Amino acid sequence: MTRILFVLALAALAATAQESTLKPGSDAPPLSIAKWVKGDPVAFEKGKIYVVEFWATWCGPCVASMPHLSELQDAYKDKVTFVGVTKEDEHNTLEAVEAMVKERGPGMGYTVAWDDAGKTYDAYMKAAGQNGIPCSYVVDGDGKIAYIGHPVTLDLVLAWLVAGTWDPAQGPAKMGALYQRAQEIFQMDRSMAFPALVTFEKENPEMAPMIEEAKFHLLLRAGKTADASAVGAKMVEKGIRFNSPEKLNQVAWTIVDPATDLKDRDLDLAMKAAQKAVELTKGEDGAILDTLARAHYWKGDLAKAIEIQTKAVEKAASNPEMLSELQDVLEAYKAEAAEKAKGQQ
Repeated sequence: MTRILFVLALAALAATAQESTLKPGSDAPPLSIAKWVKGDPVAFEKGKIYVVEFWATWCGPCVASMPHLSELQDAYKDKVTFVGVTKEDEHNTLEAVEAMVKERGPGMGYTVAWDDAGKTYDAYMKAAGQNGIPCSYVVDGDGKIAYIGHPVTLDLVLAWLVAGTWDPAQGPAKMGALYQRAQEIFQMDRSMAFPALVTFEKENPEMAPMIEEAKFHLLLRAGKTADASAVGAKMVEKGIRFNSPEKLNQVAWTIVDPATDLKDRDLDLAMKAAQKAVELTKGEDGAILDTLARAHYWKGDLAKAIEIQTKAVEKAASNPEMLSELQDVLEAYKAEAAEKAKGQQ
């Protein structure tokens, strides 16, 4: 997952808008909003920083970005104001937006706005030649567009902008170099990767939030279970605080993944994360149920693992590829249970 995020960040930085009249350095268009679904109305003020992010209820990557945006809003509090703007289409209604805002709670811990007949979308997305969402626009203290890109790339932009060191012309290239270096470290041999990551973090402290997951993974691979658990526990706290089943599942699966050769597994942390992820997804996500089943398996409760894995298979019925994988795991659990039953006769 960490590698995927770095690749996504690099791809987002490499993307270019087509026929853009709105670009870094342009005046930020005013927001035309029909209804403020969550939070107070926003009007750009001089000296303040804003992030305008376009999303929709049907957009999986948008939903996955919500905890990240919430975490950033919490981190910057009064320094940066985040506004999630969405507009009506055949799959995105005001009722659906209001329901999602209510359901996500702190997982959408920022202002949410319903576009006025697509006027804000046109002023930003169309003017910038952007076709895909989520897409975010950073507005600096002078009311200028400082950056346009995927929300996954916002951490560095905001860190440098708040520090007064962001350069719209050179910033993206500098960001790309850092993401590339982080990806290279993650792919190193385990004996070299962790020391390299520690050095990288010391030299680039603003990257710390972005390499948290990689650090957790590398600590586990290096056999530093206690240190890994400390990092993982913070990730779990954030996952719970910002209603992020994705982050919780990442922590749990990193610990219980049978493909990862670990000398020691913090199964209590994995269980806590997986159980909360299942709770947040109301037991409807087959992949997350699979993680919880694996945690019970490592705990030695094969019967419980089979029970939960059976539910995981049921929930994965609409995804043939996942269904096949989860069914294979279930059959393996059942075969092992049968062998144990035989040995006890």
